Amino acid sequence: MRFPIHLMALVLTVSLTACGEDEPVSADPQAPRPVLTEIVSRAPIRTEGFSGTVEPRYETTLAFRTLGRIVALNADVGNRVEKGEELAQIDAETMEASVRQAQAQLSSARAQARNARASYARAKALFEKNTVSSADLDTAEQSQASAEASVTEAKADLTKAQNALSYAILTAPFAGVITARSADVGQVVSAGETVMKLARVDVREAVVDIPGEIVDTMGVGTPFLVRLQIDPQIKAEGKVREVAPEADALTRTNRVRILLDNPPAAFRLGSLISARPEGAKAAVLMVPQNAILETDGAKFVWVVEEGAVHRHKVETGPLIAGRVTIDSGLNSGAHVVVAGVHSLKEGQKVSLSGDDRP
Repeated sequence: MRFPIHLMALVLTVSLTACGEDEPVSADPQAPRPVLTEIVSRAPIRTEGFSGTVEPRYETTLAFRTLGRIVALNADVGNRVEKGEELAQIDAETMEASVRQAQAQLSSARAQARNARASYARAKALFEKNTVSSADLDTAEQSQASAEASVTEAKADLTKAQNALSYAILTAPFAGVITARSADVGQVVSAGETVMKLARVDVREAVVDIPGEIVDTMGVGTPFLVRLQIDPQIKAEGKVREVAPEADALTRTNRVRILLDNPPAAFRLGSLISARPEGAKAAVLMVPQNAILETDGAKFVWVVEEGAVHRHKVETGPLIAGRVTIDSGLNSGAHVVVAGVHSLKEGQKVSLSGDDRP
């Protein structure tokens, strides 16, 4: 049996209309986006101990003030010396000859001065008797003044020669211990060339290298507890005296010098120590570094509030172990987004996923 063509077309039209009524409903474009968050809370800054050494607070290099060949060394590394003690000596033969020459010149100048005074006295007596002219008297007076000046000059030359002779002996400017020696007997040293190093042992300090992000939380006067590594029971207290303004190019650490308060005798120069900051640390807010969004020179964090994210401007402090301290702009207990901060929009609906770590 054959259907008319117009009936077949009608059936096909009805079928297509019925299919169009069964199209699926599209997904909600405003579905909340899952985000990873962290609950912010205040916590004290934790710092570990830092290794270092005991060094002298005062150390000076010792050198001769004149050229010469070393003929004696009376102290070596590790020796304790007293103030004024002779440490080394250079050949003083030439300087001794200079002293003798200056002494001879002074004797000659004094003799000439005596003759000049006597000549002036005679000329003055003769002038009073009108035997010599005033010009002769003036000449005698000038000769006397010149002779006296020669005596003064000779005395200055002798003092200079004697001072130069004293430079042949190297003495300790203060009591301490010899920490280094860089010259030997027979060696010719120039003026100012280092011969020894002398350190005071009554004032000592601990020297440690601390990462820059931790140094930012410290300053001059920060208290430390310092222990000997060989025997941690032996300890001393101290305060930061100096923080190096520049970090080491390789280690990115800053050198910190801690002045020790009356350390025990076991804290010898060169001893290995461990230093740890002392005292209670103020609790601070900290967030992961990935939670910070930087835009136009300002810093923000995304905070989840009532199912949506809102951007909060914050002021940040130092970076410590991958976490940024927050100085202002954020409250404890806030849910902060810690991943994907560059793909969020203000007021965007979100859902929490992952662990909210305190």
